Amino acid sequence: PYEMIEETLLAIVNITYPHQSYLCDESDDPYLKALCEKLGVNHVTRIKKVDAKAGNINNALLISSGELCVVLDPDHVPQPNFLDPIVAHFNDEKIGYVQIVQAYKNYGESLIAKGAAQQTFQFYGPIMMTMNKYGTVLAIGANCTFRRAALESIGGHAAGLAEDMNTAMHLHAKGWKSIYVPQILARGLVPSTMSAYYAQQLKWARGVFELLVTSYPKLFKKFTWQQKIHYALIPLYYLSGIIFLINFLIPILSLTFDTSPINIDFLYFMMYAGPLVLLSFLIRLFVQRWVMEEEERGFHVVGGLLMIGTWWIFLIGLYYTILRKKIPYIPTPKDGKEDGNWKINIPNIAVIIISILSIIYGLVTDWNPYNLIMSGFASVNCLILSFSIVASRQAYFRSLKKKYSLLNT
Repeated sequence: PYEMIEETLLAIVNITYPHQSYLCDESDDPYLKALCEKLGVNHVTRIKKVDAKAGNINNALLISSGELCVVLDPDHVPQPNFLDPIVAHFNDEKIGYVQIVQAYKNYGESLIAKGAAQQTFQFYGPIMMTMNKYGTVLAIGANCTFRRAALESIGGHAAGLAEDMNTAMHLHAKGWKSIYVPQILARGLVPSTMSAYYAQQLKWARGVFELLVTSYPKLFKKFTWQQKIHYALIPLYYLSGIIFLINFLIPILSLTFDTSPINIDFLYFMMYAGPLVLLSFLIRLFVQRWVMEEEERGFHVVGGLLMIGTWWIFLIGLYYTILRKKIPYIPTPKDGKEDGNWKINIPNIAVIIISILSIIYGLVTDWNPYNLIMSGFASVNCLILSFSIVASRQAYFRSLKKKYSLLNT
């Protein structure tokens, strides 16, 4: 939307540290050209449209001359002091890039926006701070400041669906260091619709898996031992889709075939599992001290439920990687608009229906304590997946509420 771009450009112009501003506009939009001229922003377009976002950045580098390059997405609005805590880090000539927090201003817009934002709170708090300690800070797609010489040393900003991580990998392999500044200096938009959220997650899953089988093996010898572990572990997040699928299948198969996935007394199981659950709980409480803002504290239940409902997207990302199937680089929609989205709920609806049928079959066949426990697990899975369906239809429910409230007035 023009309003979003105009707000961001105006904020960029108002950054107090001396700088030149550039807008990368592949569409060569007349309105944006006029807006850039009005604000004193350099309007950049290109004829050869390759490598998506990375290609745009590299094209802008060709016509600019600054020693540092800040990458901002059009929805991320920087504060006037954006560069002040960042620039000094480049006094160390070994620093290749500095990353700051990605914070969001629309997480109250919908359940999906809230969940998507919650999924980032721990990442931009204790996780990225730990990466900073071990020299493994990730470059994120926005709010990252690069040293021009660093980008030039690797042939420019790296391309791909996870172009930011790819760039970080190449810079680290080249010996450049990275810094994380845990400050909120800009706020952007998080996906607020299910289709936008799924599109983002598929792009990230496919992109990260791709790097695991392409860039990672090529650069492995050049990484520090911390970086070798770091870049091998990141894709494991998206392998959680397999874990969630197994969790859905265990009670279904147990109830359907009257079999047990584990031969252990339930009390013994709780004796072993209880301490693990308690430890996870305590760790989560402990790391709350490093989140960015007070409202980021908590157990982020909405984010967790949303993640579980995304299991099939993660699996598609893995499947496409195995088949070497390419998907286009499409910027995540941030306009909050979404048409009918029942189709994207089909996988979760299917699991719910199969789970309910297995519960009915299992209890009708043999009403025993074990089947009751498995039915409980299956019921919990149904409730968890129902959240994603309800969240995806939130805009529809709001429209109904508005419609009937108008009828009653």
